[in-house]
Amino acid sequence: MSRSSFNNAYKLFLTMLKELRQKNKVTQSKLATLLGAPQSYVSKYEIGERRLDLIETIEICRALNTDFVAFIAHFAKRLDAQGKDSPTRARQTRYGQR
Repeated sequence: MSRSSFNNAYKLFLTMLKELRQKNKVTQSKLATLLGAPQSYVSKYEIGERRLDLIETIEICRALNTDFVAFIAHFAKRLDAQGKDSPTRARQTRYGQR
């Protein structure tokens, strides 16, 4: 997987998290409070200054009353819709799922 493909996938991931927060009409400050974190935590991951791990993503989804598995499935669909060199396709092939 090329570095730019990974970066594009991560940018989509961050965009979708921000869209989810905004769709739920939750401010960065309110989400940070729900997570027990400073507002800068939300700001930094939304702009890509700080990377999120799996557990943090699950916590964000829970705070926004969103099913994590559904969120990731939607992410995978959008990623596949972007086409070219999708990291999702590369992993599915590598693990024998395709």
